[in-house]
Amino acid sequence: MNHSQPFSISRKSFATRLASALAFSMQIPDGTHLVALLGEGDESSNLAALTHWVENEMWLMDDEALQDPLPQLLNNLERLLHSAQEDFA
Repeated sequence: MNHSQPFSISRKSFATRLASALAFSMQIPDGTHLVALLGEGDESSNLAALTHWVENEMWLMDDEALQDPLPQLLNNLERLLHSAQEDFA
């Protein structure tokens, strides 16, 4: 095994892992109620829509934020969900 090679995973896999961590920390349930808000509208689940949202957010981040994207993603998601909740209230 060559230990000089840096560990790397695909951007999609990384986004999926981040989306799972966000869903867990924000206690986002299974279902499809966030698909229209976070996704393109044709995702099969909240997690798929959240993964789509994470991928889009990562494209907007600078290199420094990408080193540890979870705090910024969490902050952005909290703001988005709070704003959506106010819109529907």
